[in-house]
Amino acid sequence: MEHHRFSLKEGLIDIDQWKGHSVGFNQCRMKTGLILTGKGDKVMYLWSLESYKCEEEYFVPNTVPLVDLDFDESKIVGLVGTRICIWRRNGKRSIFPSNEGTFVKGLCMHYDDPEAVVGCEDGTARLFDVYSRKCSQIIRMRAGPVTCLCLCDDQLILSGSSLGSITVSGSLSDRQLATLRSRITIGGIKTLCYNACSHPVFAGSTSGHTSCWDLRYAYISSKYYL
Repeated sequence: MEHHRFSLKEGLIDIDQWKGHSVGFNQCRMKTGLILTGKGDKVMYLWSLESYKCEEEYFVPNTVPLVDLDFDESKIVGLVGTRICIWRRNGKRSIFPSNEGTFVKGLCMHYDDPEAVVGCEDGTARLFDVYSRKCSQIIRMRAGPVTCLCLCDDQLILSGSSLGSITVSGSLSDRQLATLRSRITIGGIKTLCYNACSHPVFAGSTSGHTSCWDLRYAYISSKYYL
């Protein structure tokens, strides 16, 4: 980790830039050599890291905002307004029925087939099956709004808050297992990333800081400043 930090700070870095959005965007996901971006101009772009070209475009309904997005090899999943919307990679789009896909205001979403987990303003995480399009579980994560989410392979759900802490909960036990706190107290948690191979949890805050915990010991192992 120190080597990576030194390389970013002192090493030579090549920067490639794509221009596709007519206005700024603040949603981005990267998987299997592809990057999905979107929000501001009602269009999501899927970029190739090999060709540096836009592979596909997906249009968001004009009447509702795109809150969050995610994708896999076959589909794009978006949190659109108070619904979950699915774009097939063949261009067809479907939306959850109003009686099944509607929920309290969602602030973030994480998708891991077959489940889409939505973090809500009321402090809950709602699990939806993207095939049956039904809410399978509601988990109380915290007292305040859930600002970001991350799923782990061992049935754990991580959620960030505007207060700067991270809650670890179990999807099977439906209870809070641990709270990760940072020495950086300025700014709420905006984004989370978990590496299942080596157990670190990375968090980015609204104040421009990143922190890293080892989930096996539930304590902060490093901190970085952007």
